Amino acid sequence: MALVLKSLYQHYNYYYHDAQDPRTTDLVLMNPPWMPLALIASYMYFVQSLGPRLMANRKAFELRQTLLMYNILQVILNIYLAYAGTKLMIEKRVSLLCEPVDRSLSETAVKEVQLVHYYYLLKVLDLVDTVFFVLRKKQSHVSFLHVYHHAGMALVPFFYARIYPGGHGSMLGVINVYVHAAMYFYFFLTVYRPELTKNARWKKYITVLQMVQFAVLAVYFGLPVLLNYECGIPNFWFCGVLIQCLFMLAMFGDFYRKAYGRKKEK
Repeated sequence: MALVLKSLYQHYNYYYHDAQDPRTTDLVLMNPPWMPLALIASYMYFVQSLGPRLMANRKAFELRQTLLMYNILQVILNIYLAYAGTKLMIEKRVSLLCEPVDRSLSETAVKEVQLVHYYYLLKVLDLVDTVFFVLRKKQSHVSFLHVYHHAGMALVPFFYARIYPGGHGSMLGVINVYVHAAMYFYFFLTVYRPELTKNARWKKYITVLQMVQFAVLAVYFGLPVLLNYECGIPNFWFCGVLIQCLFMLAMFGDFYRKAYGRKKEK
């Protein structure tokens, strides 16, 4: 037992302190290392406990103008990262099978670190989605899938930004921001022109887009593991992302079946 605890402590100390890429040391929300855990713990406490209790005897906030500005800001930020990330990948001629992390101080490598960090901050900003649900007294929207997805998407990019800022993991961010640009534009329409989205048959394709994203990423992170490539990142990190993608694919598939299945259509 003592050996197990010692091993766990050594791994914790290595990944939380020794393994940090020096280029990310002074970046926003990257230190101290417990910062994202505190953010996520506070987020979960508010949206599942404190927030509903504070709103229990209060009238729901409308927040129409706030939601319009927030959603269009998300569209702009995601489009920017999609453009910048795609442009950088083309310039680097990245390998789709195994792309190692460039730890140099070259202009391209530093730019990639910046984009990975911006992506992490964007996932932290995504947590505000759930806060809006709580303030609008739409607690039914605060599902396990929603909270788990947002919390996980804030935590995983933190570890990659801190330890492996770039390389093979960057593809997750590039694909994800394309999907989120479309998703937040849909959210914008639900507030600005709700008649365009209410009962619209095409809105189910937003969920399909999410599912396609996770399927593609599962293949992308699964191939280095199956082919036993050495990408400069331990394969258990890829295995973790692979399992996460498959789990999210199953969760979104279950949501799609319940929301848009045959019984729903009837």
